[in-house]
Amino acid sequence: MQDFSDSAAIQALDVHRTLETTDLLIKQCRTSWDQVMALPIAPLTTPITTIVFCGMGASIYGALVMKSLLGSSFPYPTEVISDYHLPSYVDSRTLVVLTSYSGTTEEVLSCAQEAKQKGAQMLVLTKGGPLAAFAQEHDVPAYIFDGKLNLSSTPRLGNGYSVIGLLGLFHKLNLVPVDTILLKGAFDWIEAKRNALREQAQEDSAMYVDKIPVIFAAEHLSGNAQILRNQFNETSKAFSAMYLVPDLNHHLMEGLQFPSSTPLLFLIAHSQNYTPKIAQRMQLTEDVVLKNKHATVPFKLTGRNAYEDILELMVYGGYLTLFLGLRYDQDPSVNPWVDYFKAELAK
Repeated sequence: MQDFSDSAAIQALDVHRTLETTDLLIKQCRTSWDQVMALPIAPLTTPITTIVFCGMGASIYGALVMKSLLGSSFPYPTEVISDYHLPSYVDSRTLVVLTSYSGTTEEVLSCAQEAKQKGAQMLVLTKGGPLAAFAQEHDVPAYIFDGKLNLSSTPRLGNGYSVIGLLGLFHKLNLVPVDTILLKGAFDWIEAKRNALREQAQEDSAMYVDKIPVIFAAEHLSGNAQILRNQFNETSKAFSAMYLVPDLNHHLMEGLQFPSSTPLLFLIAHSQNYTPKIAQRMQLTEDVVLKNKHATVPFKLTGRNAYEDILELMVYGGYLTLFLGLRYDQDPSVNPWVDYFKAELAK
């Protein structure tokens, strides 16, 4: 698809209303925050010493973004588990955070049972299913959302619920510091920019056709980098990779030399909210990529703070990967190979 002015053609391809859902992302964020703030849950009564986040795919996005947003100010040692089993150290002073958009993810349900056996404290974020039933049966604090603003019912398009919902839960439980004034201001700021970001992403998506997107980011945008990579995979049906500064400066740059001709296209996230050393590294990294004769697409975020940056890249990335999928004449909402894998695994 090349003609995005043909709304009938878009609707014929985008049968699950992915574009409409992407338009609703900020409304999802506002709604999720308000819903969590209204929940009748109180701060934990037993102190915790560690936090383990359990989730797969889009369901772990909230943990990734929150950890990146807070960075060194995150007050607890944490670990992210995208597997069936919890670490051996989990005990009654560990908070196990169980996130599954559908509530049916078998790896997360396995971790839920282990958390119960180990006597861990728990927190749940889900739309329903067995995980919601588990939370209700065992009186686990939970945000069980209805998902009405995700018209596509596709988990990766429910970031308002998954990301802002989890941030809200941690704020509600007094576990992490959240600047609510900056966050709510970021909702207003990004809503005013949404149409411009949509137009930019639609235009930019043409550059990515038949290319392999490679995402470079750092600090508070590290979680966004993984979200964007996954959306290129699932929404665009395109191979993609992501690397973080400063780690990539210690290995990847040497790997830019061969092969000498590639379809790589480097999306480099620049932010005025990076620390000075990281900002310098990002620019030098882009210079090295160009000196190795690879193409770059610098994306200069305009946020005044980390909250605005995170939302800007999330909105832009959602539109960019959606329009690229449409350019490939793909239904952006379906995951045929993931579905095939799950069906074969269930046999």
